[in-house]
Amino acid sequence: MSELFAFDSEGLAPDDAFQQYGELYASGSDVERLASPFFARVRSWRLDRYLLFSRSYGGVRHYRSTRIDRDGFDHFVLHHVVSGQLSGGQFGKPAPVHPGETLLLDTREPMESSSAGVELVTVSLARDAMRAAAGDVGSLHGCRIGAREGALLGALLRELVRQAPCLAPAAHAAVTRSLVDLLSIAIHPVGAAARSDFYRQEHVRRETVRRLVDANLTHPDFSVQRILAATGMSRAALYRLFEPQGGVARYIQMCRVEQLRRHLDDRTHDRRALSELAPELGFSSESHAGRLFKQAFGISPGAYRAASMGGAQSSPVAMMVRRWDSALRELA
Repeated sequence: MSELFAFDSEGLAPDDAFQQYGELYASGSDVERLASPFFARVRSWRLDRYLLFSRSYGGVRHYRSTRIDRDGFDHFVLHHVVSGQLSGGQFGKPAPVHPGETLLLDTREPMESSSAGVELVTVSLARDAMRAAAGDVGSLHGCRIGAREGALLGALLRELVRQAPCLAPAAHAAVTRSLVDLLSIAIHPVGAAARSDFYRQEHVRRETVRRLVDANLTHPDFSVQRILAATGMSRAALYRLFEPQGGVARYIQMCRVEQLRRHLDDRTHDRRALSELAPELGFSSESHAGRLFKQAFGISPGAYRAASMGGAQSSPVAMMVRRWDSALRELA
């Protein structure tokens, strides 16, 4: 599992530590200090399209209110309390969350969380994965899963942060399926409804196609027809799965654009021209790559690379923010 970033306030002056912490979270939430002493330790990893965090903090409140109308986040956050106590839920209506319990929050809705001292496992989970687990997600914002109902889910989350540094990529698919299944059990202790079973099947099919796309992005001749042949789906069913992304052909294009962005952020590729990178990443030409990249990011690949190279000289916190913000937006 690839690590996104790590932050530790230990050894920093309290004001400097909180300033850096606020910068780290600026793209996702507002933060404010509480009367109790501030401290924070965070490590995070990517797991397919999910983000996993091991967090300890105190003396701080996180909240999302007016920013939800402008940042476009569209995923769920799970806070599993390992020790201490969290106060969190709907904005202005926080409730205590005790060890063993898990709080569910929808980033489309105003929210808050705070603590004088808590250890958490946090997961940022794509909305379609939450729908696969629960069926109807409309009533989940601020929902608290009890320690007994969520015992298996909590055990998986706690073990995941211990195994994250050495978890092989080949295991990601099985782990994410287990996460969705155990979340479903925690939300529906007496058995999943037919609606959530339907969404779970849709989620599995969608993830199957995504992995097939990931494995073939560098092949210029990779097409929708290849996906249909490999999965046995109808064209209409395949389009329906990726309709929010504009269809699977558009999804393939955007995956290639995102892969190009990562290459432009990778300093080991600085001496390689776009004319060399584009065909390796499955684009039909340099101009094709440049056109799609500018449509997606509003900037040419060359200008983006120049800005990224300049950013490499900025603070470590700024680089962590770029990496985290990009990963969060890929959850949509």
